Amino acid sequence: MNELKVTGLEEPTKPNQLQTCAILDKSATKHDVFTPEECKKIIELAKTWESKEGDIQTKNHEEEFVNNTDYRNCMTYTPSMENQDSWLWVGEKISETIYKFNASPNGWKFDLIGMAERPMMMEYPEGEGKYDWHIDLGPGKVPSTRKLAYSVILNDDFEGGELQFMTGRDPMIAEQKIGTMIFFPTYFCHRVTLVTKGTRYAIVGWVHGNSFK
Repeated sequence: MNELKVTGLEEPTKPNQLQTCAILDKSATKHDVFTPEECKKIIELAKTWESKEGDIQTKNHEEEFVNNTDYRNCMTYTPSMENQDSWLWVGEKISETIYKFNASPNGWKFDLIGMAERPMMMEYPEGEGKYDWHIDLGPGKVPSTRKLAYSVILNDDFEGGELQFMTGRDPMIAEQKIGTMIFFPTYFCHRVTLVTKGTRYAIVGWVHGNSFK
């Protein structure tokens, strides 16, 4: 009986030679990314963008996105590609902040390529606005390349609407200070709780790269 020989295999990497990251289960917060005046300007600007009801991704290839207000209830505003000069500064400031932290000694050091999706504004109305537990990764060509998610708080005159993360037994609540940006790996399970008073506005989106391996 002939013996099967396998060639070309490398020796397993020893544990002390592996590259590690101690903050894979941590989010990051950057204060004052935008001034209150800039946040007000962004809200006014975003109200001129294309709007639609927030939808959710499915596993059905024939109907990839559907509306489900029991699960997600908000309006989304997406800027036009034809008028980039009016909003590109928003994405550039967000991208610069994320890239700087990601590459820092305390960062994730994920392999990032850029933003394949435009920043969007989310509007969560009083008594209805919410987004239940979810992750930002998906099976689609673009959603599968999302590496870091971000949320910029544009106002603070509302109640409820907490951005919460579930990385352990109890939810962690993100800071809701105007102009603050929270960013986190897209595999984080997170939600926005019901807005009980006022309207919550936030700019959200992702920075992309090769899919996690």
